[in-house]
Amino acid sequence: MRCQKIKRDGSGCGASALTGKKHCALHADPKRAAELGSKGGRRRAIFSPDQLMPFSPPKTAAEVRDLLAQSMVEARAGQLDPRIVTSICDLANEFWKALEVCTIEEVVEPLERERAQQRGLNHATNRKQEDSQKTG
Repeated sequence: MRCQKIKRDGSGCGASALTGKKHCALHADPKRAAELGSKGGRRRAIFSPDQLMPFSPPKTAAEVRDLLAQSMVEARAGQLDPRIVTSICDLANEFWKALEVCTIEEVVEPLERERAQQRGLNHATNRKQEDSQKTG
């Protein structure tokens, strides 16, 4: 049997009714619905962007580590919405990937330029030696 409660839009609830009752668990006790709604409202009210600890954008892996550690502490204390923590972790993961690429570029590109210069010098030195052998 389905719950007999008619919703505000005129449609029926659709949930299964409690055994021997006309309504589901939520509609059988109106106080329960208010209590559950209040809990959800209180949970959302705790997490306000105004309460977030300000920080400057991280530039290093150590700064990302510190941000993640702070977020973990705040989440466990109930001061930070778990959805915000999830977003921070996703962003930190992308930051880490970008940091790896930047580090590779910063290290590899100068080495490649240095190697190219050395090859150019070696090539010029070899030519000088060949020219001096031909004339000598």
